[in-house]
Amino acid sequence: MNNMIVIPAAQKVRKGLVRVAAYCRVSTNNEDQEHSYDAQVRYFTALYRNSQTETLVGVYADEGISGTSLDKRADFQRLLDDCRAGKIDRIVTKSVSRFARNTKDCLECLRELKLLGVTVMFEKENIDTARLSDEMMITVMGGLAQEESQSISNNVRWSIQRKMAAGTFRHARVPYGYAKDDESGNLIVAPEQAEVIRRIFGMYVNGTGARKIAVTLTEEGIPSPTGKAWNQKTILKILDNEKYTGDTLWQKTYSEFMGEKFKPNLGQAAKYYIEGSHEAIISKETFALAKEIKKKAAPKSFEKNDTPFRKKLYCGKCGHTYAFINSKRRPYWQCGCRYAIDKPCDNRVLYNDELEAAFTAMCDKLHFHGGEILGKCVEQLAELNRLEQFGTAEGVKRMKELAELKDQKHRFRSLFDKHFISEEKYQLQISEIETKIQQLSKEKLRSSEVSDGLLTDINMLAELFEDYDGTDSDGREILETAVERITLAGDTLTFRLVGGLELTEGV
Repeated sequence: MNNMIVIPAAQKVRKGLVRVAAYCRVSTNNEDQEHSYDAQVRYFTALYRNSQTETLVGVYADEGISGTSLDKRADFQRLLDDCRAGKIDRIVTKSVSRFARNTKDCLECLRELKLLGVTVMFEKENIDTARLSDEMMITVMGGLAQEESQSISNNVRWSIQRKMAAGTFRHARVPYGYAKDDESGNLIVAPEQAEVIRRIFGMYVNGTGARKIAVTLTEEGIPSPTGKAWNQKTILKILDNEKYTGDTLWQKTYSEFMGEKFKPNLGQAAKYYIEGSHEAIISKETFALAKEIKKKAAPKSFEKNDTPFRKKLYCGKCGHTYAFINSKRRPYWQCGCRYAIDKPCDNRVLYNDELEAAFTAMCDKLHFHGGEILGKCVEQLAELNRLEQFGTAEGVKRMKELAELKDQKHRFRSLFDKHFISEEKYQLQISEIETKIQQLSKEKLRSSEVSDGLLTDINMLAELFEDYDGTDSDGREILETAVERITLAGDTLTFRLVGGLELTEGV
């Protein structure tokens, strides 16, 4: 009798109707786009209303969100989650550009959906992922969609720059001291906040330091731009903002397409200075005087050639230390592997004044709120000590192991007394048990010593920051005794203090 070879089907055919989900997306909130969005929803709803083979399980739609980033599209993520949960068999969308404008993300999603057994149909391009030969076509169409997105981005940027040059571009963010006129969109003076701005400039040009100004405003209960306590960094930003003179400098920062956002513009893009764009709060003479005072005061922060930040600043990308570059124009720090031949690091350059401002902000934060922050740490350590003595999961486990070892020791003694095991075997087993008991006892003692050491460190930090008065000597003492490591990752600095406490500051 001949053998019969049965070849199983590559994919199981689902019983019943194919569950179809439609995905729609529009790029802006303009009225014409809103109409397009509604039209897409109506179109897909009508398309499967009377189908005998397919059923529409839902319309997933993201409105007013760019297609260049999948993370920002909530309904797209919900669509993927439902596919992973086995609720969808097929996705239908208008075009590749509606699905994604990033080729890499597009292909990654399609490959995952293929593994999940979910097919995708792009109507405009007539591409169906159920046909394996279409992946090359998807790559091409995804690349074209990405080029289209970049073209649109460039056109929008060009339009914005034209408005900046003409002085007709409107402020997206309203600086402290101003409000936005509902009809014209122009900046108008907010009287109460404007008085605070005048006071800040007046105090600074008359010899009061930025930190002292922040302390004074906080003690008086005056709300800050963020609603939190004032700090030196906020004061210095206000003193640097030309908008208080009635002028506007556009494009201080720039962004790269699908890259890093809001990078400092050091000549990479054009800047536009518009005079008299709105009502001034302070005179240009006062602003220039404050700028000059700030410039003269800057070198007093720390000695540039002997900065205490040396060997404290590390790269958050490759882990190497940052090197200090004593530039006459503006001293800065850069990763030691920035120009490595094999694997150069592209982590950002950090200017020394940015580092000092972030460090000062961290010190101010712990000076004003140290009791609350560090107090909680002390309470948690005390609770850990209590639990270590009276029962945590780890403590209970350790106690059980000790009890079992002692019970084993007792059983071996009983077996030896009854002559069931030899003295040689008895001594060998007892020796191993005693070694394990000693090891567990040392771990328990070491854990208690670590907790006691952490408590000592936290108490030292509390005392150190409570006495901090903003002077160079206090800052140096904190850097030398309290700061173990500073890590830069993108625009975020993480200060790791003794005891393992970490605080982050933006730069």
